[in-house]
Amino acid sequence: MQARSVRVWSEDFYWAVDPRVVIAGFQQAPPGWTMKPKREVVEDFDLWYITGGRGAVRVDGRWIDFAEGDLVTIKPGQRYQEERADAADPFSLTYVHVLPFGDDPRGLSAALARRWPAKLPLAHQPRMGPLFAELFDTFAAKADGHALQLKSLMLRILDLVFASLRHHAGASLPPAYAKLMRARDYIVRWNRRDLTLDEVAEHADLSASYLSALFNRYLGCSPMQYQLGLRLRNARRLLAQGMAVTRVAEEVGFHSLHYFSRMFRRHQGQTPSEFARLCRRK
Repeated sequence: MQARSVRVWSEDFYWAVDPRVVIAGFQQAPPGWTMKPKREVVEDFDLWYITGGRGAVRVDGRWIDFAEGDLVTIKPGQRYQEERADAADPFSLTYVHVLPFGDDPRGLSAALARRWPAKLPLAHQPRMGPLFAELFDTFAAKADGHALQLKSLMLRILDLVFASLRHHAGASLPPAYAKLMRARDYIVRWNRRDLTLDEVAEHADLSASYLSALFNRYLGCSPMQYQLGLRLRNARRLLAQGMAVTRVAEEVGFHSLHYFSRMFRRHQGQTPSEFARLCRRK
């Protein structure tokens, strides 16, 4: 079958999706940071999910500003030249280099690239951040079967992205959605503190029961489960970067090393030390 006979968003297009993750990582920029200019031609889809702050990247001579909740994409054949971070609110991001169609025998990457903007606002897709975080965790740990896990996570990410590309509009959201995001942002900002449901609900100007219902509907967990998940994701990142277990527990907000180890093992299936050792594998 010729590539031109496969329409983007057709059934054949979706059957051809076979993502291959090349590399995944995390970046935290210091305030006002600027990268030394270079001329690097990208060979795959380089996706940046902005987890916080602000910055800009120059691609093919054009500066692209970005902020939390944006998905920045540098497409095959484009020149990645330099980037910079905001002086007051520097960015953090999780990135992945991916080949959406594997070896791409039908040449569909070029057709997809034409439909894919350099910046796609995805703040209305709150599941995107956890998916990128889990993708990085899986890539860093490289546990048995990680290739299949990476493909599964990338398929879920692409499903969300493709839906946004197809519809070019925000999802149908309840009037209280902005308050839900306010509550989420409060948890992210103060995640090292021992928050209570009532405190978060009061900050968002919602009842505790309604806030819990919104969290479960749009984020798939309760507010306190979201805080725990955020702490554990931060812990996995720090462990993957080589920080000692005791310091990681303190850094992400656990007052007890025993409780941290118990929660980590319950959700990760490994102790923090085991996870750290896996991340050091060559």
